[in-house]
Formats: sequence, structure tokens, C-alpha cells
Amino acid sequence: MRIIDVLLIAVILLMMQNSSAEIPGCDFYDTVDISKAQRFSNGSYLYEGLLIPAHLTAEYDFKLLPDDSREKVASHVRGCACQLRPCIRFCCPQYHKMKKGQCYGDMSKDELDRHDPFVNVTLSDGSVVKRHFKEDIIVQSDLAKPGCSRMYFLNHEMPGNGFSLFENGSLLRHWDNVVLPKREYCVQHLSFKDNSTRIAPHFCPLSSEASKPWKTVAIVLSQICIVLTISVYLYVKELRNLVNQCFICYLASLFLGYLFLVLNVWNYSSGFCVTAGFLGYFSVMAAFFWLSVISLTNWIRLSGTSNRLKRILQDNGFQTYNLYAWGMALLLTGITFIADQVVKDEKLKPRVGVGRNCWIYTGDISVMIYFYGPMLLIIIFNIVMFVLTAIPIFRLKKSLNSFPQQKQMKRKQNSDSQQFTLFLRLFIIMGLSWSLEIISYSLNTKIAWATALLVADYTNWSQGTIIFVLFICKPTTVKLIIRGPQRDPQVSHHHHNARSKASRHNYSETACEGTIVDPNGA
Repeated sequence: MRIIDVLLIAVILLMMQNSSAEIPGCDFYDTVDISKAQRFSNGSYLYEGLLIPAHLTAEYDFKLLPDDSREKVASHVRGCACQLRPCIRFCCPQYHKMKKGQCYGDMSKDELDRHDPFVNVTLSDGSVVKRHFKEDIIVQSDLAKPGCSRMYFLNHEMPGNGFSLFENGSLLRHWDNVVLPKREYCVQHLSFKDNSTRIAPHFCPLSSEASKPWKTVAIVLSQICIVLTISVYLYVKELRNLVNQCFICYLASLFLGYLFLVLNVWNYSSGFCVTAGFLGYFSVMAAFFWLSVISLTNWIRLSGTSNRLKRILQDNGFQTYNLYAWGMALLLTGITFIADQVVKDEKLKPRVGVGRNCWIYTGDISVMIYFYGPMLLIIIFNIVMFVLTAIPIFRLKKSLNSFPQQKQMKRKQNSDSQQFTLFLRLFIIMGLSWSLEIISYSLNTKIAWATALLVADYTNWSQGTIIFVLFICKPTTVKLIIRGPQRDPQVSHHHHNARSKASRHNYSETACEGTIVDPNGA
């Protein structure tokens, strides 16, 4: 019986010896493969000049993947080196190159000669010291890369690309103050435009960031809908009044803004990055100024309290609006351009076209000065205009309810209400979505909020589609499209008799009259 017990114990010991074990209290991402290191009789290993005691070593038959699943591999010895010395995790073998998140090839002799082997390490007391990545730090290059097909990198010499590498292996990304554990990033040598080769951190896109394909689909579909909407307004004669001319200019500005945005998404504007950034800025600001023109025109037309403005705009309203909208957008673009050239403080410069982003820089307070600030003022102006327009409309509606016999006045009031409601929709589409964009910028350090506000981005990119559905797919507009540019003679004659006197009395009022999709107010 004793012999059987001895044999059983021997089998158990043999199985334990051949099975894989993990190092107690040591994360897999703190280990390195020490199979080829010198082993001493006491079970310790000498790895890269670091003595790893036996209790910090074990045999592993797996490697840990980004999703925490285990992949079976040949049994090998690993040591918990990162508990004894700071480690740096490479995405690829340390002297390989990386492009678009993929490892390829070795560095050339020229790249090896000019590469910078030092990294700044932040110690536990907050001090920052330079460390040679090979001599002072343990290199980890056999860990699985973060689980994403494409990765972003940080160039610390560019604005908004600052980072801090801590001695425990974590990385602080400065632009959103997020600390990334070792499993969520890796580093690799990169060659930059100034012919320097430096170690740069790489990380996956944010969970709250829209994918490039879906973002592109939303923007391109929006552009198609904008072209269709403009075509309808040019095709149908009844829709060619002053308000709708302003609306077409607004849509044209929006289309150009989307164009430069989608070029930026796919880096097609890299050859003229700064120019594309300023043109995109001009287009977006012009769209906002045209929206303010529309809200102002509504107020003039529907409130009935600004006869002086009516007289000023009587003969050249559209030319005046063009001068204002395009001129103000050009003025702001000029101010932004000059500030980009003369302002010395980096945090106060607009930095259009910085790095690979052919847009105004949105990483700090400067975006509020040059972009979101003017945008917010225009949104507030539009809110004031719509409130001032709504008050007399609701007062008139209330008074007409007391006099049921005023049918003609009620029809006009209903037409005005419809026009106001349609433009209010337009304001909500653009004003609310951009307001959420500003809120999203303010809360960009709070990942939960940033994820929730992703819907604001998609709403912004889909404005053209929403406008098409709201303003073109309405039954009244569809009827006008089917009827074509030539109106029925009897309807035209009746319409002319009803409005000819008012037209002779005040040109500007009739020029602005009619809703954006139903000029007859029917």
C-alpha cells in the first residue's frame, strides 16, 4: 500500500513539474520571456543585467491576448522583471518600424544612427529623468499588440501630443488627462519629417470616436442630400424667393464645410493642409452667418416691428445679406489667419493645419476664441431672433381665436406660423447639434460623457440628410416638384391678383413672403 502511495505522489509531482504555473502577484504584462537567460543553481535568472529571483519566475504555456483570452504556445519561462526595474512595452521587435499600426522591416543603418534612444520617465516623486531604453529600462517586445487594426501615435513635439511615461509602465495622455495601463498602449520607433527617429506611444482610437467609414458615409450622404435640396430649390420657380436664396447659400456653405471635413478624414488634403483648414473654417462660419441671416429675415418679415430695416433692404436685400454673411466669415478667417502668424503663445494660437489634422486645432482653449466662441454668439443671436419672432405670432394667434370671423387673417397667421416652425426646425438642426459639439468639447476629459455625446457628431454630419427629409420630403414640396417649374395659369392668375397690391406697396415684404417649402402658405 505504501508503494502505491509513493507512486501516486511521484506522479503528482511530475505533473506539477510539467504543468504551467503563474507568478503569484505578478500581472502577465509585467513579465518577460527569460528562457534564453542565464539560470543559476538557486533558480534565479540573469536577464539583461537584472537578477530575477526564483520566486518571480514560472513556466507559462500561453500568452495573454488583448481581450484577456489565452493563446496556447510552447512552454517557456517568464520572469516578473517589471517589479524590479521600469519596463517599456514595444509594439514590435524593438528595432522594427511601424506604419499605420502594422509592424514591418528593420530600421535602416541611417535610421539606427540618428534614432534617439532616450525617453523621459516620470518617477513616483514627480521628477522627470532621461532613461536609455536599452540600458536603463527592460524592453518588452513579445506581448500582444492592443486589439485594434489601426493605431494613433503621439509626437510630443506637436501641440496637444504631450504625454508622460511613468516608471510603473502607465502612460498619461495630456490632451484628455487619461492614464493608459500598459495593455492599452505600446511604443515604437518612428521616423518624423524633421529626419529624427524617436520612440512614440501608439494607442487605439477612443471608444467614443466614430469609425472613419461610418463617419464618411454620414458626411457623403449628407452632401448628396444637400445637392438634391439645392436642385429642387433651383428647379421649382415658386421656391425662388429671397428667403430661399439665403437658404441655398446656407446649404452651399454647409456642403463646402463637409467637403473639407471628409478630405481631412482620409488625409486627402495633406498636400494643402493649412489652406484646406482655413477654407473649411470659412465654410462653416459662413453657414452660421447665413443661418443668422435667415433668422433675421424671419424676424423682419413676421414680427412686423422693423419697418426701417424693411426700407433699407427694399431694393438690395440679397446683395446686403451676401455682403454680411460672406464678409463676416471672411473677416473671421482673416483674423484667425493673422493670429496664426503673429501670436507667440501656443495656447492662444489657432494652429490651423497642425500635425496631420487639416482643421483648426481643438485641443485647448484657443478653439473657444476662434471657432466655438463666435459660433456660440451666433447661436445666442438666433435664439433671441426666434423668441422675438415667436412672441407676436403667438399674440396674434391668441387674439384671432377670440374673433372666429377673421378667416383671412387666420390663414395669413397660419402661413406665418408654418414658416416660423420650418425655420425653427432648421435652427434646431444646426444650432442644437453644434451646441452639443461645444458641450462635447467642454466634457472631453470625461469619457462617459464623450461616448454619450457621439450622437451629436453624427447629427452634425447628417444635417444635409435631415434637411432633405424635413424640407423636401414634405407633401407640399413633393407636389411642387411633380407640377414642375411651370405653374398652372389659373393658379398663377389667382395668386397674382391676391398679391399684386401688396407687391406694389412693399417689395421687400413679398420677397420674403412664403415658407421655405410652401411659398403660398397653403
